[in-house]
Amino acid sequence: MSDVRVGTASWTDPEFIKAGWYPDAVKNDAEGRLRFYAEHFPMVEVNATFYALPTLSTVEAWVERTPPGFRFHVKAHQVISGHPSDPRRLPEPLRTLPFTADAKGRIRRPGRALRDAVIDAQLEAVGPMTAQGKLGAILLQLPPFVAAGAEQAEEVERIVRRFAPARVAVEFRHRSWVTGDARERTMDMLAGAGATYVCVDAPRLDTASAMPPIAEVTTPGLAYLRLHGRNADTWHTGRSVAERFDYRYREDELEEWIDPVLDMAERAQEVAVVFNNNAKDYALRGAEDFRRLLRRRAGEDAEPGSPRGDPG
Repeated sequence: MSDVRVGTASWTDPEFIKAGWYPDAVKNDAEGRLRFYAEHFPMVEVNATFYALPTLSTVEAWVERTPPGFRFHVKAHQVISGHPSDPRRLPEPLRTLPFTADAKGRIRRPGRALRDAVIDAQLEAVGPMTAQGKLGAILLQLPPFVAAGAEQAEEVERIVRRFAPARVAVEFRHRSWVTGDARERTMDMLAGAGATYVCVDAPRLDTASAMPPIAEVTTPGLAYLRLHGRNADTWHTGRSVAERFDYRYREDELEEWIDPVLDMAERAQEVAVVFNNNAKDYALRGAEDFRRLLRRRAGEDAEPGSPRGDPG
């Protein structure tokens, strides 16, 4: 079985601090928080890169504060994924590149030159992770308003190839990408581009923005699962991340993903399982519970007298 790594979407979320997960000695210390997190989990998603490109010195510090073999999965900047973005948050040289603005002056449709420049800048920024073997993948999370289409698929594929040699994991947020015949086309497109399909656990809603729980592996190097919680009441109305993903997974709900994850582990060298239900300490608890269930399964499946595995 491959390496199953379980963690959370961010280690800096203020909800974690308010919930008391970090000890008093490190809760107000950025360096201490990452070191403490990395003692408990072997991987993490970097959410801050969605909003701003990090400096090399910042990334170098992240790399230094984590042990060998630790994985960072880095969220693609919102200009790359096509979310509305404040141009003032970009490095000054990039602000002059062409884009179509919305009524609030945000970047609504970046020109190809701008999108490519941000991709190149992000690749350069994560260089220290790449050099130390700590970059897992770039997480390209598409906006929920991006439905499946030939032009959209072509641009996703182009972005993936532009990021090479970094791996890219793609999270779709409009179910048209996996509905009917589109599912096979989407998986073939990702496999052809060498990109990982991001499996999703979300509220079981009959709505375009709630992706169905499909377990797929499109690349032999990496499989990916993100768990957003199942709070149907706040999925569309939550005004903050903590409100929208305010959900504590029950053990039986986590059990639903044990077999699919183990199946993905048979088909990919590494599996990332990321809890994004960042309200209170729910993501941390979910990650800990999921690792416990994996260990229990590994123990149950072990032959008498054989060593028991400790996945994640």
